[in-house]
Amino acid sequence: MDFKVYVRHVRIGRNKIARLLPFVKGQYVQRALANLRTLPQKSSHTLSKAIKSGMANALFTNRNLNPDTLWVKEARVDMGTRLKRSQPMPRGSAGSITKMYSHVSLTLTSDLKPEKIRKKKGMGIIAAPVKEAAASAKPTSPEKTAVPVKQAAPKTAKKE
Repeated sequence: MDFKVYVRHVRIGRNKIARLLPFVKGQYVQRALANLRTLPQKSSHTLSKAIKSGMANALFTNRNLNPDTLWVKEARVDMGTRLKRSQPMPRGSAGSITKMYSHVSLTLTSDLKPEKIRKKKGMGIIAAPVKEAAASAKPTSPEKTAVPVKQAAPKTAKKE
């Protein structure tokens, strides 16, 4: 079951919150809170409050839910309103100041978390862990595994 959390009109710019989302996306809730607790940014406090609010909503909605099974399925930050102010500048001109707001939306779910699929670097195939691949490989004779060697072209004598 999915539980959605919206935190609107946060007085922090969108990019400042968005750079912390990789520490939250796809993590179990307790792990995400531990990650955010170690970060010094102001937006980590805002994200942790949103996650705690989502946990409380999930537990209030479903009393039988185990909070250890909740994980962050989706995390998104959208641009909010802007407050435009002006500041006096030299020679009678005015400089503009834009105060950014943002909206945070999280989706917490209690469904089973999918496992990550590891891919070989540069290849488009799925790589099995080394131990399992070695165990599942059948022993073959060295004749079948030998790679054919290219024959070098015969050298010709140089004409003088």
